[in-house]
Amino acid sequence: MRVFITDTTLREGIQSASFELSYQERKDIFFFLALIGLEEIEAGVPAYSEEEREYIKDLAESQYAEKLIVWNRANQKDIELAIQCKVKKVEIAFPISDIMIEEKLRRTREYVLGLAKNLVPYAKTHGLYVSVGLEDVSRADKNFVFKFVDHIKEMDADRIRLSDTVGVLNPIKVVELVRELSPIIDVEVHFHNDFGMATANSVVAALSGAKYINTSLLGLGERCGIAPTEEVVLYLEVVQKIHTGIDIMGLRQMIDYVINKGLELEPNKPIVGRNAFTSKSSIHIDGLSKSKRTYLPFDPEILGVQATLSYGTYSKRK
Repeated sequence: MRVFITDTTLREGIQSASFELSYQERKDIFFFLALIGLEEIEAGVPAYSEEEREYIKDLAESQYAEKLIVWNRANQKDIELAIQCKVKKVEIAFPISDIMIEEKLRRTREYVLGLAKNLVPYAKTHGLYVSVGLEDVSRADKNFVFKFVDHIKEMDADRIRLSDTVGVLNPIKVVELVRELSPIIDVEVHFHNDFGMATANSVVAALSGAKYINTSLLGLGERCGIAPTEEVVLYLEVVQKIHTGIDIMGLRQMIDYVINKGLELEPNKPIVGRNAFTSKSSIHIDGLSKSKRTYLPFDPEILGVQATLSYGTYSKRK
């Protein structure tokens, strides 16, 4: 089994209210992510600005061009701008829930189907690999979801992206959705973390047949962000023994680079918080003195860090 991680720090991540990057910093991160084995990197939005397009063109002309994918709204102008950037892969986001269709677009389901009928073939005739995003799929009518997926499959879309736009999916629903859709078309998932479910939802999606998992470093993104790259990768690699192709030590170095941009981390943040591998109670300290396996999920040395001890309530020094 192989799962492909699509890191979207350079698009979703910089939508975080706490995080900004220069274009040079974005290029640096892109090349480092490519170097440590990320399968795919969502690097930006061509329609945003001319400067954004110049940055994307530079990436599209690099040795890692095949790893580049860019995000687009569901309109022809966005796709035209992506084509101008000479990219090979595009994400086209279609509102799929009635909330988004009626209250944001002020349109109908039939309009969205017609939009897909025009845009997917247009992108394909220009030689693009097309991931069709289903925005707000978690609140969409299931019958319409399947109708839409059948519709874009007929037009040779390469995969779909299930976007839990406001983070309301749970693992049971994810398993059901992915298992039903993955026999029809390759599935990519993009899960927001508004209720702290993004990592769990991403992992069960992978175990249920999703081939592509969207993540961002430290889980950066809109509001509460999306599934953190480091959490998803470490869980798949260490617990599930699923190979992601990503160099773990290199990933830790990339995380440190991002942290050094001025981000504040909770001390108990999984994988990277300062307390992530610190034990305090006497029972845990005693167990760890005999074997690291007793009270650690994995040896943190694979990340280049050491487990530590703390003393206080419920602990005592021998």
